[in-house]
Amino acid sequence: MNIEGLTVHVLTTELNQALSGGRIAKVLQPTRYLFVLKVRQPDQEHSLLICIDPGAPRVHLTQDSRENPPEPSSFCMLLRKHLIDGRIAAVTQQAELDRVLHILVDIRGGQGKIDTKILTVELAGKNSNLILCQNGLILDCARRVGFNSSRVRQIVPGTAYMPPPVKPRLNPLETFASELAAALAGTAEQPLSKSLMSTVAGIGPQGIAEILHRAGLKPADRFVALAPDGQAALIDAYRSFIEPHRQSPATAYVASDADGHLLMVGTFDPTSLTADRLQKFASLNAALAHAATLTAAPKTDLHLDTVHRVKSELEKLNRKLGLLTQELAESQNANDYRRFADLLLGNLPLLSTGLRTVQVPDLYAEELAPSGAAPMVEIELDPALAPMANVQRYYRKYARAKRGQELIQLQIDQCREDIRYLESVAVALAESISRQELLEVIQELADAGYIQASQRPRSHSKPSEPRKIVLPSGSVIFVGRNNRQNDLVTFKTAQPRDLWFHTKDIPGSHVILRSGGTVPSAPDIEKAAHLAAWFSKARESANVPVDYTERRYVKKPAGAKPGFVIYEKQKTLRVTPDSSMVDALLNQGVRPSSPG
Repeated sequence: MNIEGLTVHVLTTELNQALSGGRIAKVLQPTRYLFVLKVRQPDQEHSLLICIDPGAPRVHLTQDSRENPPEPSSFCMLLRKHLIDGRIAAVTQQAELDRVLHILVDIRGGQGKIDTKILTVELAGKNSNLILCQNGLILDCARRVGFNSSRVRQIVPGTAYMPPPVKPRLNPLETFASELAAALAGTAEQPLSKSLMSTVAGIGPQGIAEILHRAGLKPADRFVALAPDGQAALIDAYRSFIEPHRQSPATAYVASDADGHLLMVGTFDPTSLTADRLQKFASLNAALAHAATLTAAPKTDLHLDTVHRVKSELEKLNRKLGLLTQELAESQNANDYRRFADLLLGNLPLLSTGLRTVQVPDLYAEELAPSGAAPMVEIELDPALAPMANVQRYYRKYARAKRGQELIQLQIDQCREDIRYLESVAVALAESISRQELLEVIQELADAGYIQASQRPRSHSKPSEPRKIVLPSGSVIFVGRNNRQNDLVTFKTAQPRDLWFHTKDIPGSHVILRSGGTVPSAPDIEKAAHLAAWFSKARESANVPVDYTERRYVKKPAGAKPGFVIYEKQKTLRVTPDSSMVDALLNQGVRPSSPG
């Protein structure tokens, strides 16, 4: 996820509006590169996610519930010591529209004195970092950079904080068109792509490509070689690109390809990109939170290990299924053994000990020979056996092959069932789940024999609860987060007349729609179907089939794995999952549910 300086400017403004005046209640560190600050305002609580992962650095408000590992790091403990109960005075951006923002936190010290700590977030790709400073000195940081790593800039406790070195350039938010034209004219030998990059601050490669695309120009063009109308087109495109960055909150865009991979996130309409899906959001925070789901936000080490185990088991099962399917195809010659035995028995006088092959009329052939007689077929014999022993030999081969067919088919059915089960577990692990929900998935895998019981971490928390969403109509939707919760919402929470939703033949969550004894409205049914499609393996697909029926028609076979059910009297809706609709549903009234 590449974030440009102008994007950080808009983000800083949004965060300052949301967090200024709030008090830091908790500091969490779910993974090495992921930090969460719980900030309490008088009317609500915000969760600020700070990720310094070199592959996807970002900062944004989030609604994901993330929990600490059992033992926090020393840096996390230091942040708690210095920041908890502190009041956020402001969120600012580093000069020159750099990809650095500062969170100023006021702490009441001894004798009522106010000390200001600065939590600096550097979103610089592989050099991303989180640094805590006071009075210009570094108290500590997430990633220490010594002299051996960088002779230009060291980031270690006790040294003065120096911002990343940047070249002075024009601030696009304060630059007039005449100033830009004069600056570009001074870079006559450079192509426009490099000229804009070296002249204007806060605009990265994607922004440069967008400006040139809007102006109808090529990256290799030079400004001084452009005709007056070409220069005017560039200035107009530059203005149209910059203007949205002056607004807050600003409309933001997330572009992704057909496979759901993130292409771009920012506060400009990416007309230069060929995106299979372009989504608009009311704020940059919302766009960044959604983009994080496309870039596979980092999970805890325990989470990643569990995902790897499930992936490995699925790969083994798919290989096994391929081999079994091939073996089943090869066993189809069982009927040939039976046919050969019957033909030999009918032509027993033609057989004698010592023969290696015999040709007999194939009375079972579907087509006759040109002469009108049955075609001849050659059958191999064991020369050491008597005629009747050769017949019995083929009958025995037929019996063994037939039993093998039945056994292979049973193995194929079991293998497919195991694959469906593990795919449902993989869907649950793909979500941003809490540690307790993760431990429940691990317990489920241990019970199924995929993980040894001795390797299962112990849980000291109460069982997790499904999502509960209260709709404006008064209806309530319950969504399972894992297979244990799927069984819970279906067989404990749901009432017989409630509607039950699930993607057709696709692993996903069980969704219950309760309308208080009345007939659910069509919009409520559509919302429940959208949630079922979104929380499934088919999230990025179009026209996803979602079955729904009354809960009383859903049964769990004896001995079935968690989350597996059979149902009847269903209807099918086809929906294309819409992230904006799902986000609106989750934001309007989602909370943990209690059975009943």
